[in-house]
Amino acid sequence: MTTASSVRIVERGFAVLPANVNLTGTVSGAWQNSGCEVTLTAAGAYHLDAVVRATLNASDGTNVWIGARLFDVTAGAVVPNSEALVYQIANSVSPTTTVVTEGGNQAVPIAVPYTVPGPRVIRIQVVKNYTGPAPATAQVISDANGRTTLRYERIA
Repeated sequence: MTTASSVRIVERGFAVLPANVNLTGTVSGAWQNSGCEVTLTAAGAYHLDAVVRATLNASDGTNVWIGARLFDVTAGAVVPNSEALVYQIANSVSPTTTVVTEGGNQAVPIAVPYTVPGPRVIRIQVVKNYTGPAPATAQVISDANGRTTLRYERIA
């Protein structure tokens, strides 16, 4: 059994989302590349972790959510078990009230082990899904109020 204190870090890297990703006009369910990526330089076992921050604004009758995952660009495959629900708004329509717009922002972590046979590029991908009216705003963001980040540590 390996304990956290006995793990030896061989290499590490860190990236910050360089520009916000606007998902407002994208097709529901279509994954989008973000500009946040790291390069794993050698074969080995890695700890990958990300923090993804999103913002949504939606009207009554909308069920909208933003998801994120880690994508191995080199292999052309999703990093197993890296999918995360970042933020969701689910509103119902009230026949007795006027339309109310709700919104907010939230950040979630992704943390997975990943073993690769050689160098790899790992990127955060994001998606917007919705039913009902399209959301007024759907973005993955990074600024001084909260960063979207991707980090790795090679442990073997």
